[in-house]
Amino acid sequence: MRGEKLKNCFCQYIPVAILLLILVSLTGQALAGEPVTIRVGLATGLSQADFRVMSGSYQLIDGATGLPIGQPAVGEKWSVLKEGPVLRVAREDNYLPGPYAGPVLLSPVEGNSEPNLFRFKNVRYRGTLSVQNEPAGLVVINVLDVEHYLYGVVGKEMGNTAGLEALKAQAVVSRSYALSLRGSSTRYDVSTDTSTQVYGGYEAETTPGSERVLQAVDETAGQVLYFDGQLVRAFFHANAGGYTENAENIWSSPVPYIKAVPSPQDDWAQRYPVQVEGWPANTFQWIKVFSRSQLADRLRSWNEKNTSAGKTENLVEVGSVLDILVSKNQRDSSLPTASGRVTQLDIVGTQGSKSFFRDGIRPVFDLRSTLFEVEMDSTVWVMGPEGKVSWNRGDELLVAGAAGVTLANGAMPRYEALGPEGARSLPKLFETLTFKGRGYGHGLGMSQWGARGMAEMGYNYQQIVQHYYNGGNSDGRLTVEPFKQ
Repeated sequence: MRGEKLKNCFCQYIPVAILLLILVSLTGQALAGEPVTIRVGLATGLSQADFRVMSGSYQLIDGATGLPIGQPAVGEKWSVLKEGPVLRVAREDNYLPGPYAGPVLLSPVEGNSEPNLFRFKNVRYRGTLSVQNEPAGLVVINVLDVEHYLYGVVGKEMGNTAGLEALKAQAVVSRSYALSLRGSSTRYDVSTDTSTQVYGGYEAETTPGSERVLQAVDETAGQVLYFDGQLVRAFFHANAGGYTENAENIWSSPVPYIKAVPSPQDDWAQRYPVQVEGWPANTFQWIKVFSRSQLADRLRSWNEKNTSAGKTENLVEVGSVLDILVSKNQRDSSLPTASGRVTQLDIVGTQGSKSFFRDGIRPVFDLRSTLFEVEMDSTVWVMGPEGKVSWNRGDELLVAGAAGVTLANGAMPRYEALGPEGARSLPKLFETLTFKGRGYGHGLGMSQWGARGMAEMGYNYQQIVQHYYNGGNSDGRLTVEPFKQ
């Protein structure tokens, strides 16, 4: 009976306590001794948010007053609906008294033998559900302990089959990255996809091999990266293709802990014993081919997408494409990037040209990285005063013959070129455009496949993060230590 009385007494006073904890969590600040929390945006722009308690015990609270709305039973459907500036709540599609100013909080009641879990959009989550009302629709947020959050991140990002030291490296990197974003927005800190880092909720804890992910998180609990005493925003990516890059050559400004370093273990993606439809080998090396008509379709789709988004500055309006030119120069320098990544791509057409820069190049052609070479079936190599140079356009190629200097084969669409392997017929304008590349992602910070390869070679997680965020130096500038609130 003591437990029942304690429960009744506790529930009588819990709304204010829970509200205080949640409001503290939502501002990104924590009380001394309290778990460090993170706010994860699950959905935006909704007119109705449906959820169910799946295990444990929860209370539904009006965040504006701190008063309880109800105590959902396991399995019951509850809904928060937007009605202009206020919220309505329904239990099994039956409206409760209201309305509420919001936010509406589904808050866990601690002290249960089973985990507190709720389900939203067919995914189970730990922690608190917050439904906020905005003019554009409901915003649904999961507020939870950052360690529990990482249970749902590390395996989704690194893969449950990675070596334990690689998983530990990912745990430290993901913890640093997430905590560096705390308070960066008034709504939430991180999303559930690659715009920040992938979060699978409690479902990720139930997949095969997830026990090793939980072990990696637990054995690095609270550990983050600091560089010169500042919390590191630890960017990472799938595969560097053999070499990472300086931040300023991908985005805008230099970052002292995001510098180009060799990443030779990236080829572990090719040597990985389980390959499914080319993955993961194609994260290290890849080819993308466009016919002339496919290229036109791609650019048409690109223009439609950017027009719909109001991004007219991205439109490619150059007429028929004649050539693709690339530069690999570093920002504000004539020297090439350390990794060989492309920093400028020019699309040349019959009606002008359009340039894209650095990481803005990838989405135009849906490329996996900017570490690539461009090949055309119209390309020839010509010996000139400065040595051998490539030439993509036969329609501009002049030849000297008995009749003087003329266009190659006159007005005909093809011509023959004589090389070491004999004569071959070439189109004057490319019919096939090929991107041959390496790597997957922006190429900044830790390469996940490189980390996996390093773990296979016996490196520990501290050596892995020192390599990618401090060039392998042991100068004390990069430290792995508990998070300082």
